[in-house]
Amino acid sequence: MKRKFQYLFLLILLLTAYNLFSQEIEVNVTVNMDQLAFEARTQVSNMESDVKNYINNQKFTNIEWKGDKIPVDLTIFLSGGAGNRYSARLLIISRRYLDGPDEGQSVTCKLYDQKWSFEYGLGAYLKYNPNTYNSFTTLIDYYMNLVIGFDMDTYGELDGSSAFEMAKNLVLLGASYNAEGYQTYSSPGDFTRFNLVAELNNVRYNDFRKLMFSYYVDGLDQMSTNKQQALAAIDSVIFEMAAFKENKMTGPSVLLQAFFDAKAQEIGGLFNGYPKPQVFQQLKYLDPGNTSIYDEAMEGKIR
Repeated sequence: MKRKFQYLFLLILLLTAYNLFSQEIEVNVTVNMDQLAFEARTQVSNMESDVKNYINNQKFTNIEWKGDKIPVDLTIFLSGGAGNRYSARLLIISRRYLDGPDEGQSVTCKLYDQKWSFEYGLGAYLKYNPNTYNSFTTLIDYYMNLVIGFDMDTYGELDGSSAFEMAKNLVLLGASYNAEGYQTYSSPGDFTRFNLVAELNNVRYNDFRKLMFSYYVDGLDQMSTNKQQALAAIDSVIFEMAAFKENKMTGPSVLLQAFFDAKAQEIGGLFNGYPKPQVFQQLKYLDPGNTSIYDEAMEGKIR
């Protein structure tokens, strides 16, 4: 009996440790080599598995992670390759599971980065060290913290703050090495790594982040149980976002752009044929770049 209790205690201890140190992300990685010369492809032939193993086996925060891992699609478009020196474009799409019996998913962030250069060779060893700049892993760490922060913000108001702060620290680390893409100076509204985390860590944008939370918890998570009420809640969120832009923003916002880059198609589908034209006016005010989507939705033409 004593031994049985010892085994039970060890099991509880192991389960507790697993919960405390469980990893946050489950990534699918695609490496596109179409622009590489044949001889340059050998050195990056393992990059896809290297990056996947690095992310899926790494815990990026000190947060006690609960629930499902965040599904992420990461695509790397490679170019260059001379002397094992590569340039790349990076596309990150993360999703969030929705409440309800349908087990649906919603895109939480869709980020595209065109300024990434690094050295890479066959047998590369990717080691996590957020305090030391690395031309390859620092950018991955930055985006994984953004993914985690955006995800957490959908479950609790401002819950992603610690992850966003870590992402900002990684940008400042890159900037201290004068690394490409990490500059801290740019025009307001330029979609840069620094500008995005600067807004996410700025209390002036807390109200907008809270509206992003409401979009999910009061809106999307309720769609399977009460669609009419959920749409009314999202309608209200859009109205408040428009008021935020009009009354609290002094110029273009990269956070606003990031939200609608991820959500425009989804919002168009939700409001397809919606009888209140005001919501479409507000959407076009918030996101003029996707006016065509909202016009089609207003006419009920999205399929």
